[in-house]
Amino acid sequence: MSDTVRVLTRPERLVAASAAAVLLTGLLGTSYADEPAPATAARPAAVRTPAVPSPGVSAHPAPAAQKPAAVAAPTVRRPVPPAPPLAGCPVPMRPGRPGWTPKPLKPPIVSDAALPVPLPAGPKATSLDALTGKGIWVTNWKTTDVDVAGVVARAKAGGLHSIWVRTGGSKQGYYGGLVLPELVPAAHAAGLKVVAWDFPFLSDPVGDAARARKALATGIDAFAPDVETSAEGTYATPRRVALYLSLVRGHAGTRPIAATVPRPTAKRRASFPYAAFRPYADAFAPMVYWSCNEPGKLVRQSLTELGRLLPVHPVGQAYDMAEDGGRRGKPTYQETLRFLDYSRRGGAVGASMWTIEEIGDGQWKALAGYRWPGRQVRR
Repeated sequence: MSDTVRVLTRPERLVAASAAAVLLTGLLGTSYADEPAPATAARPAAVRTPAVPSPGVSAHPAPAAQKPAAVAAPTVRRPVPPAPPLAGCPVPMRPGRPGWTPKPLKPPIVSDAALPVPLPAGPKATSLDALTGKGIWVTNWKTTDVDVAGVVARAKAGGLHSIWVRTGGSKQGYYGGLVLPELVPAAHAAGLKVVAWDFPFLSDPVGDAARARKALATGIDAFAPDVETSAEGTYATPRRVALYLSLVRGHAGTRPIAATVPRPTAKRRASFPYAAFRPYADAFAPMVYWSCNEPGKLVRQSLTELGRLLPVHPVGQAYDMAEDGGRRGKPTYQETLRFLDYSRRGGAVGASMWTIEEIGDGQWKALAGYRWPGRQVRR
């Protein structure tokens, strides 16, 4: 997402991650014949030990790992093959625009020296049910008149499990009060979960966490902070991430925190503090926007790399990336099926699409028609 867009032991854990990687690799060479479903879905277990803190951040022992219950076996179905070659790829270079260089960040509102230490890493969510199955994101603003009844009815008819709605950001402040009082009871009455998401810049991590507290006080089922890179104006240092999430963790209690993060790449692995999320978040929700890439390949990468740290809930591309320098046009029905199928078969706890305002008809057909059984995931 963007603030300017349109809107159980360590050895056991390594074995599980390796098995998931082998499964995903095998899918690329499969003949797509009917195959028996596995006894349980392979889901990476959450690692409970905290990351090594940056200087000046106190280290606190994390709680002992809890063995997750098995997820119900998915139904027997053929794996979705890769989509045909993508039209409009590779994206031609724009005349006069050889590249984009983000502006250097200004000094943060609160300096590093003035930041308090993070809270101890206490117990996490007891269930990831709010993050399981299929979901859809809503990018609303202070002036957006959200059709709550329409969103709930569409999500229900599409067999979805969750609605992810924006409730604020560092620039706009908190505005969840405009939609959550109506959305939460309406969604719950329809058997749907509500996940609130916020765009913290972490220039003032304590102030950012205060918005999360307000959203969580409305009875939402989970919270998803959208923590971006410095290119989006975010001060995503290990210290600031740890402080912010430790405060959000205290407000969330037993409800899950889905850390929405950029998809891991070689460049981001070297600069983005993925490990700092581990002690406090319950799952990663990587933004898997594929443009000219093969969706299954990107999903596999995210599940393999981030699954070593936390369970994963991929977020798929349901918008036209042309204005961001990507391929023109919305993804196809087949690409969306591939994204969803690779996510489920690879062991993701769930998957969702960003965003309901722009999702194409073919993409919605794929999202609504794809079955994701065995949603309940307990920790």
